[in-house]
Amino acid sequence: MVSSFVTLYKMSYDTEHVRNAGDTPGMITGIPTFAELLENPSLASLYTSIWRSGTTTGPELVETTTVSKKTVYDYLHKLEQAGLISKVDHDSRTAVYTAEKFELTLTVRETEVSITPELIEAIAQKNEYPAIERVLEDHGIVTFALAYDLVKAHSEGDVTIRQIASLADLSSGTAYDLVEAIYSILDLGDDESGPTTYTPDDFDENEGDLLEEFDDK
Repeated sequence: MVSSFVTLYKMSYDTEHVRNAGDTPGMITGIPTFAELLENPSLASLYTSIWRSGTTTGPELVETTTVSKKTVYDYLHKLEQAGLISKVDHDSRTAVYTAEKFELTLTVRETEVSITPELIEAIAQKNEYPAIERVLEDHGIVTFALAYDLVKAHSEGDVTIRQIASLADLSSGTAYDLVEAIYSILDLGDDESGPTTYTPDDFDENEGDLLEEFDDK
């Protein structure tokens, strides 16, 4: 009976709440840690450093982060327990870590938002960019995730800053500040031109809806 259960567990299968469980790289037990990534920029920054580097070690992280050595190793333990990072070189005397790519999808009242490493990378810098912290605190993660995607669309010329403000229900100034912040984090655009399709002074708050093309999205 036990061996039958183990065999089933190692298969890829779907249920109402879980998909591809057999492909999961180890246990995922630290759901609170996923939530903490949204609230703790130091933890988010450490995870982002591992994710961006491909592989790294504790001593390397101690050299490059602003938190204490003890905090670095506490965070590594927490991230590993949550399944967000894993050791990849078991033969080395110094543990080598890699970050697991993840997508945490939340659905509330038919609104779905996906938390990804890309989103965590931006949230990790909320102390450096007040616009990010302002949007998260005043409007929440759904609005921030929507605005983040719209800023990327803006960099490709698909929407204006005015449209970002309207779609995400942000003030014109907040939308502009957020675009500047995300442009800087993601290194969007070029050195000669920033995200200045519109500045805050360019907005007409009484202007009608410009977003007919987005009605079906």
